[in-house]
Amino acid sequence: MDVQVWMASKEVADRLDVHVRTLRNWLEMFVPAQERQKNPQGHYLISEKGFSLLKEVKERKENGSGSLREIQRQLCAEGLIPEEMLLPEEPAFEETAATADSSNTAVQKREETERSLQEALLKFQHELTQLAALTQTQSTILQKISDIEERQETLRLELRRVTFEMDLMQQRLTKRQERFARYQSRWSLNPFRWFTRSNRTVEQ
Repeated sequence: MDVQVWMASKEVADRLDVHVRTLRNWLEMFVPAQERQKNPQGHYLISEKGFSLLKEVKERKENGSGSLREIQRQLCAEGLIPEEMLLPEEPAFEETAATADSSNTAVQKREETERSLQEALLKFQHELTQLAALTQTQSTILQKISDIEERQETLRLELRRVTFEMDLMQQRLTKRQERFARYQSRWSLNPFRWFTRSNRTVEQ
């Protein structure tokens, strides 16, 4: 009595030296449904016949027998897989992979462009912030200069006023000194001078 042996997809991928994702695509194209099944965890289990088909596909691909779609047609013509597995209207796996790669490349380029634009925008915003800060600093400096000029003008006016008042006080002081000198000469305290003046009055 023959016992059917089932192998996990990870084990088959390791034995064929292919990626698990590649193996899943090959299962859809080359292994009939009765030769593959899923366990409760959702992982594929592959029969010995299914493994043989996948091994044949790997050997033909390495020998340059054509694309996966062409290898599928060859196996179907040889009676190794049923004709209902052929789906001419579906694109070949290589074309799908190429389209996916192209799409991924376009997405990556778009993401790189978006990142570049975001970086440029952030840099521009930073420069605007620095410019605004510089403008504000310049305005503050100009305001300080204006305040200093106003204070200098106020000081000049105050200095002129003080100088004028000092000149005026000096003039008043000079006049007082002159007046005091005149009065002092007329009202002398010398008694001989008084007597002389009295005698002169009597004689006259």
